Amino acid sequence: MKKRLVLLSTLFLGLVSTSIAQQQGKKASLNEDGTISVETVILPEKHNNTEQTQEFDLLWRFGRAANPTFKNSRGVTLADVDNDGVEEIIYGFWDTLYVLKGDGSILWEKPISGSILLPPTVVDLDNDGIVEIIVNTGGIPYAGRVYLLDNEGNDLPGWPLNFDNNWMINAPAVADLDDDGTLDIITCERVSSTLGKIHALKMDGTPINANWPVEVGATPGFTPSIGDVDNDGNLDVVISASSGGMYIFDNQGQIFLGFPVVDPNVKYSYQSPILADLDEDDDLEIIGSNHGDSPGFYVMEHDGTYKAGWPITLSGWTYSPATVLDVDNDGTFEIFLSDRISSGTPGEELPVIYGLDPDGGNLPNFPFEKYGGTEGVLSIADVNNDGILDIVFPSTMTDADGIGYIHAYALDGSGEVDGFPIRPRGFTFLNGVVLGDVDNDGQLDLTANSYTQTFGSGVDSTFVSVYNLNVPYNPESIKRNGYKGSNTRDGLVKLDNTAGISTFNSVSQISVFPNPSDGTLSFTIPTAIQNAEVNVYSMDGKMVFSKKGSLEKTSTYNLKHLNNGLYFVKISDGKSTSTAKWMKK
Repeated sequence: MKKRLVLLSTLFLGLVSTSIAQQQGKKASLNEDGTISVETVILPEKHNNTEQTQEFDLLWRFGRAANPTFKNSRGVTLADVDNDGVEEIIYGFWDTLYVLKGDGSILWEKPISGSILLPPTVVDLDNDGIVEIIVNTGGIPYAGRVYLLDNEGNDLPGWPLNFDNNWMINAPAVADLDDDGTLDIITCERVSSTLGKIHALKMDGTPINANWPVEVGATPGFTPSIGDVDNDGNLDVVISASSGGMYIFDNQGQIFLGFPVVDPNVKYSYQSPILADLDEDDDLEIIGSNHGDSPGFYVMEHDGTYKAGWPITLSGWTYSPATVLDVDNDGTFEIFLSDRISSGTPGEELPVIYGLDPDGGNLPNFPFEKYGGTEGVLSIADVNNDGILDIVFPSTMTDADGIGYIHAYALDGSGEVDGFPIRPRGFTFLNGVVLGDVDNDGQLDLTANSYTQTFGSGVDSTFVSVYNLNVPYNPESIKRNGYKGSNTRDGLVKLDNTAGISTFNSVSQISVFPNPSDGTLSFTIPTAIQNAEVNVYSMDGKMVFSKKGSLEKTSTYNLKHLNNGLYFVKISDGKSTSTAKWMKK
C-alpha cells in the first residue's frame, strides 16, 4: 500500500452488533496546550484476552504522585549512574528526580523547581569517566530551570540556570557544537506563544559564543537535533517553532539560507526528528512528523525542500517521533513512524505503525494495522530471542479499569509477539520503553513508565514498571532504544550507530598504549577526525564509554572506574570504523 489515506469511522453505539462484547475502554489524546483529554470508547471483542499470552514477570513497580495537569512523555532514562557496571533508572516524578536501582530501591532523590516532563539527558560531559545528568523543568506555575547534576545528585557550580522562570521546554540535547573537544548542552526556553529561545551552553553555564541564545518565532516545538546537515565540517542545530516553522542554525547561531520554512498548515510539537543521510550524498535529511491542518510524515532536505516522495499525508494529527535504522544491514535506512488513529467501530483495525523506505514507499508487510493508535517512542530490538527484530511501542488506550498497553510486533509482519501486550497500570500514552538488564541477572528487562489521569477526581500517580522478558540479555539485539535512541538526545543516526560490537576491521587503525594499562586509555590514529565517535565496549557487548566530537591523532581518557578485563575500542567517522582491543588491569 502506498500513501494510504485513512478516515476515522464515526462511532454509533446503536449500530454495534450485539454479537460483539462491548467492553469499555479509554482513549487519550493531547491538546495544543499540553494537557491530555480522555474519552470513553468501545473496545473490540477479545481486546483484553490474555489466554494466548504468557505473563511476563513484573519485577517491581515504583509510583509517586504525578502533576495533575501535565504528564511525563517519552519514557525513562537508563544509565550507569554510580559506576557499578549496571544501569540505573532515572525518572522525574513531578518535582523530584529519582535514580532507582535495579531492585526498585532508591539510589538517591532530589527535589527540584518545576515539573520534570521529559526523560533526563545523561552523558559524561567532561570526559572524567563519570556521567552528568541534565534535566529541564517547566509546567504551571512557571518555575522552569535547567539542572546539571553530578552522579550523586549535587548541583554543579553555577547551576541550575533560571531564565526568568520560563518553561525550559522539551529535553536537552548534547553535542560538541563548538568543536572544542567538550560537550555542550542545547536546550529550549519558552518565552511566550510567539517567542522561544534556543540556548547552547558550556558546562560552566555560559553560552558557547556571543551569538547564543537564538530566537524562534513561537514556542520551541521539540527537542533539538544536532548534526552536520550540510557536510561543511561543523555541527548544526535543527529546531522548530510550534506554529513558526522549521529552523536550522549553524554553530555560530546563524540561520540557514531559506529558513525558517513556514507553512501555516503545518505545526510541530513533541515530534523530535531524526537526522540521517538517506541518499548517501553526505548531507543529512530531517525525518519526522507534524500536526496542524496538513498532518503527516516528512523528510526535509537542508535547503528546506521536501525529499521526493514526501510528505505523506495523514487523516489526523500525530505527535509521533521517528525511529530510523538500517534494519537489514544493506546500507539503506528504514524509517518507522506511528499514528494515533483508532477506529470508533469496535474490531476495526487501521494503520498504526508505518515502515517506509527513503523514497516514501511502504516496506513489505507495512503498515501494521491494529485497534488503538500510538504516538510514543518506537524502540527496536529482538525481545523474544528468535532472531527477528521487533518494534515495541505504547498505546493511546487503557481498558475500563485503567490498565494500559505495551505492544511488540515482529518486523517480518508475523504479528504481535507472544506475551504482549504487557499491561502496566495507567496510560502509556506519549511514552515508550527502554530495554536493558537493570537487575544484572543476565535476562532482558523492559522498563516502562505510565500514569493515571483523573481530572481532579482523585490523586494522579505516575509509575515505573520493570518486567523480566525471560530471554537472555544481548545488547547487540537492541538496535534503537528509548527517546531518540540515545541518552545524548542529539537525534543523529549513522549506519554503524547501533548498540553492540560491530564486525572488526581486519587491520586496525588504532594503536593503544600502554596495553595493558591501569585504566588510562591512550591511543593514536593515523589522522585527526573532525566528527568522531569513540565507543568502548565490554566483552559482553555493553557500551561502557562513549564520546563524540573532534579527535586528535593522540587521545587519552580516564577509565579507571571500569572493572579489570578486556575491552574493545571502536572509533567511527560516520563512514568507516576501526576497532582495537584494550586490557585494563
